[in-house]
Amino acid sequence: MATKNATTRAETNEFVGVFRLVKFGIAALLAVSIVNVLVLFIGVAMVDFPAEFVGGPFGPLAVGPVVINSAVAALGATLVYGVVTRYAARPNRTFTVIAGAILILSFAMFLAPDLAGAPPRVFATLAVMHVTAAVTIVGVLTRATTQKEMSR
Repeated sequence: MATKNATTRAETNEFVGVFRLVKFGIAALLAVSIVNVLVLFIGVAMVDFPAEFVGGPFGPLAVGPVVINSAVAALGATLVYGVVTRYAARPNRTFTVIAGAILILSFAMFLAPDLAGAPPRVFATLAVMHVTAAVTIVGVLTRATTQKEMSR
């Protein structure tokens, strides 16, 4: 019980400076891009995808869009995390809940016209990429918190 109370007290005093936030934001961007490209390569190696979903620079399962979308997600999450650490009493918990909600909303992208008629294996791969992106981003950014003893 004492450990739980100490953790709760410590979490309410967390603070992330701008330099530290940028550093962890870049780490999240790199990590999520690498993880999602690895998931993509594993998926492509294991499953036969129709050419229109993998081929070319703009297919939903091409490296370019995967890296760009991963980077956009990491940048957006970093901005949200920065705001959350300023105003939330429990920033890591609050950010994790927000990230979970955004993960659920991200599955609405599966209704996009460029995915019309896609086989289930395409959706499964994209779903794994969304989940690994969320877990990676939350895992990296929530390590950025430090005690408030640092000056703002």
